[in-house]
This record gives sequence, C-alpha cells and structure tokens, in this order.
Amino acid sequence: MKANLHRQKGQTIALVAVAMVSFVAMGALAIDLTSLYSARGEIQRAADAAALAGAKAFVDSGVTTDPGNSNLQSIATTMAQSYATAAAAQNLVAKGTPQLVPAVPGMDFSLLGNPRITVTLQRTGLPLFFARIWGSSFVSVGATAVAEAYNPSYSQSGSTSFLPSAPKCVKPLLIPNGTNNANSYVNTPTGSVTAPASAFLGKQIVFNSPCKPNGTGCQLPPGKKRLSQNEYLPMLTSTVHRYCPSCSGSSDFEQSIECCDGSTFAFKQCGTGGTVTSWDANVNPGGPGNSGGPLQSSLQCLMHVPNGAGQPDFLDASNLAAGTGPAQISPGSFNQSRYGLSSNALIGTSDSIITVPLFDNAQLDLQQPNHQVTIVGFLTVFINDANAPNGNFSATILNVTGCGNSPSSAPAVSGGGVSAIPVRLIHN
Repeated sequence: MKANLHRQKGQTIALVAVAMVSFVAMGALAIDLTSLYSARGEIQRAADAAALAGAKAFVDSGVTTDPGNSNLQSIATTMAQSYATAAAAQNLVAKGTPQLVPAVPGMDFSLLGNPRITVTLQRTGLPLFFARIWGSSFVSVGATAVAEAYNPSYSQSGSTSFLPSAPKCVKPLLIPNGTNNANSYVNTPTGSVTAPASAFLGKQIVFNSPCKPNGTGCQLPPGKKRLSQNEYLPMLTSTVHRYCPSCSGSSDFEQSIECCDGSTFAFKQCGTGGTVTSWDANVNPGGPGNSGGPLQSSLQCLMHVPNGAGQPDFLDASNLAAGTGPAQISPGSFNQSRYGLSSNALIGTSDSIITVPLFDNAQLDLQQPNHQVTIVGFLTVFINDANAPNGNFSATILNVTGCGNSPSSAPAVSGGGVSAIPVRLIHN
C-alpha cells in the first residue's frame, strides 16, 4: 500500500513539474511573440512615415505640376530618397535603427503627375529572450510601404474622364486663369496644367486689387468686365472657420484667410462641369484710405507677424524657377523662436503657403449682378509679404492643379490646407 502511495505521489509531482515547465515555456513564447509583434508594428509605421516623407518631396520639387520635365524628375528622386532616408533613421524599431533594403528607395514616374515611392525596411538581430532555449537567438522583421503624390490635373491622361478634387482650407482670393484664355495656368476643357509649367513655376507675381481704394466694399472702375492677368477678387466666404489663431479678425473674409475655411470647397468637387462661387462686392481687401485693410491684417495674423512686427518666413524660389531644384524656406521670427532655429536654417513647410482658387476669366462679366465665377483650378502659392499695401500682395507659384468638364464617378481626391496636391499612402 505504502509503495503504491509513494508511486502515485511521485507521478503527481512529475505531472506538476511537466505542467509548470509547459506554463513557463508558454509564457516565454508569449513574451517573445509580443516583442516580435511590437517590433513588426514599429517597423511598418517607420516604413509608412519614410514613404510619406519621400512622397512629399515630389510636391516640393514641382514635378507633380510639370511631370514631363526630366530634370525635375531627377531632382525629385534625390529629394525623395533623402527625405525617406532621414525619416527612417528617426523612427526606431526595438530601440534600433532599421535599414533600407535596398539602400535606395524605388521610384516610379510612369504615371503622369502621380509619382510613387517604395520603401522597404528591415531590422535584423532582434534578440529572443526565451526562445534561445530551443536554439533560436535572433530574428529579423521587415515592412514595405508605397506612397504617392497625386495631381488630379493629369487624371484625364489616356481617358476622357477627370478625377475630381476637393481641396480644403482654400483662401478667399480669386485668381484669374489668364486673360481671355491667354497665359492660362490650366486648360479649361481638360483641366490639365498648361505647358510649359516652367513659365510660371517659381515665378513671383504681385496680385493687385481692382477695388477702388476709398470705396465702400469692392467698387470697380466703370465698364470693367474682366480682370487683368495679375488682378484678383475677394471671394464670398462661408461662415464656418476652424483652427483659428488668437489674432483672428472679426469679418468672415479675414477669418477665411487666418483660419481653415471649412465649407467653401471642402465638400464640393472641382471638376463637376464647373464649380460656381461668387466674388464679394461688400469686401474691399485694401480697406478705405489705403491704411491697412482686412487683407493686410489677416495676412499678418496668418504669417505670424502681427501689426507687421517681426520677419515672416522667407522663400528662395530661384532654383524652382530655373528648374534646378526645389524652393527653399527659411524660418522667420516666429518659427525661429518656436523651434529654436537659426535664420539660415531650412524648414519643410510654412503657414505662408496657401491654396487659392483659379476662375475662368474668359467667362467673367463683372457687370453681372450675380457676381458668379466658375472655378477651373487651384494655385498653391507662397505669400512673400504681409504688408499688402492697397490690398495688393506678392506671391510665388509653387504648384498648380486643374479641374475638368468630364468628371468621373470616383470619389474626389482631397488635399490638405498646405497644398491642393495630396500625399497619401497607397500600400503597405
């Protein structure tokens, strides 16, 4: 009897020991798997960030507006590879730096106005804390991401259908698309960018207000029907404004410049046979007496130079205008103080970059009582000067997108507030 009891007790102890070892093994495996899952998520996010950074370089280079320019393609390639490499190095995976595999991200310019970048990252030598019991000490994780910059102006290539766009945070400054179809930015029927884009990319233009300086609202010269090439009109704005700074003005026109106008174009498609809006005869951008005015005060707020104090961000677009490189932005007083930058540093974006609508100047009749205009595209510009004397402002053209008269049934492509050209992740 005693022998049987001792034998059963020994078997029980053995079973408990086996169970404990199994539980420990399962716990060890769970810890290693959790570490691997965490590393896998980290490396995918790192690849996504690197690809998106590279795609932004396409927009900065101007190649999305002038996609057939081989020189800009070469510049965009160098920029995109540099942006992606820098982003990958800043996103650690399991406390280590992932490696690009291959060392140079892949570029694809085969789709007109729609360049893509492919980034593959790998993190080797990840330690396994418990699996080494079974002979495994190190493993690797990897991830791939593809991102693109997309200019809807070229979506009609190879078809008659145009993919509509719906940019957000559009500023209420209506720019004419040429004069009687001359010197236009976009081809009105197709929505494509007018070639050669080098004729206006990186070029600085002073846009003038046609409103009488001392008039109430926007009073125009008698008999004026159309705008000249470098004039603009104040747009009738919405009353929905988001992300407003503390310096915001009181009028809808001012707040639409200072804030993000949430409804004017955010939910309307550019390319639906003509998106109609109106210019606002009740707004004089220069204000009465040419002393300041709503445009000046709102630009000073937007560009972080309230009452003209301090220096705004500065743009050097000489390389972009020459087709030899991207425009370069140096920080003004606000960004120098906010981020601890020197005046000769370079930054990737600026609140001085805005999107404004282009309208069909050939169809404009300023004498019509409805004040309607037809939107045919958008300009992304850099505002050079916040002083805006007499309601006039200087801007440098960075990118152009167009509308079309034969939109597809596909959902509209939406760009952010900085540019009408979206950057998006399309695969991972």
